[in-house]
This record gives sequence, structure tokens and C-alpha cells, in this order.
Amino acid sequence: MQQIIFKALLKINGTLWAWGYNGFGQLGDGTTTHRQNPVQVGIDDNWVSVAAGSNQTLGLKSDGTLWAWGYNKEGQLGDGSIISKYNPTQNGMDNNWVSVTSGSNHSLGLKSDGSLWVWGRNNFLQLGDGTTTNRTSPVQIGIDNDWVSVIAGTTQSFGLKSNGSLWAWGNNELGALGDGTNTSRSTPVQVGTEYNWVNITSNLEHTLGLKSDGTLWAWGFNSNGELGDGTTIWRNSPVQIEMDNKWVNITAGYQHIALV
Repeated sequence: MQQIIFKALLKINGTLWAWGYNGFGQLGDGTTTHRQNPVQVGIDDNWVSVAAGSNQTLGLKSDGTLWAWGYNKEGQLGDGSIISKYNPTQNGMDNNWVSVTSGSNHSLGLKSDGSLWVWGRNNFLQLGDGTTTNRTSPVQIGIDNDWVSVIAGTTQSFGLKSNGSLWAWGNNELGALGDGTNTSRSTPVQVGTEYNWVNITSNLEHTLGLKSDGTLWAWGFNSNGELGDGTTIWRNSPVQIEMDNKWVNITAGYQHIALV
């Protein structure tokens, strides 16, 4: 279950700061000491993006390099090992990473050529490579080069392509993939036939998405009303939430939603 109890944020000067739980070195300050106040991670000032998983953290620098630290027993850092790291460690030598996301124990990244790469735990098919094999280094998913966005849920993953189509893979027991079934998927499958998806967020076993017309859609686990459709019925296909068409941003918490 993805329940983040630490934070990693960037300042406008490109420095990286972290605080909270640090039992696996996920703060990246070289220790396993929990921090109640923000501490700077190293002295570099060229960080441009950071993504927190359950107990691991990934970061991108302005030179296009990928760095990771924290828990690594299932390869979620992608550095070719299963050794946890207390300081940022570079992932390979590639310098064309443009986006990264991390779930419970798996990670996904996009390169500047539009290719999709995955690594980490794969027990629920969340890597999408057709296997249940954990990966300690990034592996490419398919040969498509039109991926523009990726999101790692707890045990499922999502990707948007440049044509606005939505794709999903991984654990689907509670309908979190939104493909109309409860069948888990080992490779990406398209969700519906629409080509106007612009944003996706997922946590635990529920998912929300925005379309280009400003409408909000939700699917998956709903026992606590996470979907916001006025029920506690689980949904295995996207259902529209309210009739408003002015939604611009969404984020899924552990068992709640925040919207703008």
C-alpha cells in the first residue's frame, strides 16, 4: 500500500529538501534519522523533479540524469542492485530522462524520445513487461515512442499517449485499471476508446482522470466513497463525477481525493 510518510520538495533555486520518516534512507541525507524539519539533500542546485514512492525517492537533474535513494530490496531504485541507498545514486549513464514516477515498490520513467521504461517490484504485473519478474534496472515497455505521461499507482500503472489515449496495466482485482473488467493486465491495455485524457492519478486501488473538456472521471475501489460518485459501489469503468466541466487538477491520496 502506498502511504507516503515523508516528503521531498524542490526550491526555486534547484535545491532538494526532505523531511519525515527516514528508516530506509529515503530522505537521502546519508542517514536513517527521522527529520521533523526540512534538511537539504546534498549541495547540488540542479534538481528539476522529484517523485516519492512508499519508501524510495527518485529525482531528475537538469542534465537529464536520473537519481534514486531509499529502500531497494526489490530493485525499485533501478540501479542494478537490491542494496538500499542513503544518498542519491545515479541510475545508469543516460541523460535523456524527462519524467519519473514511483508507486508502492515500482517505478516508471519516460525518456526524451517518448519511450517508456519500468523497474522494481512486479508481483502484480505492475511493470507491464508481460512477466512477474522484478527488475533491478530499467526495461523498455514495447517499442512505442509516443508516451507523454506516466503514473505509478500502488500496484497498477497508467500511461498517456500523445494522441490522448489512456493505457493501464497491473493489478485490477478491484477495477482500478478501468478497462471494464477485473482482470489484471501484464501489458498495457487501452482504457476505453476516448482520445481526450489529459491527467491521471491513482492510489491504493482507485483512480481518477481528467479529460480535455474539463470533466472528471473515477473508477476502482469505492468502499469509503473515494470516487465521489455519491455511492460506495466499486467501478471497473470510468464514471463521470458531477456534471461540472471546470476541473483542472487532481490528486489521489491513500483513501481520499483532492481536486481543483
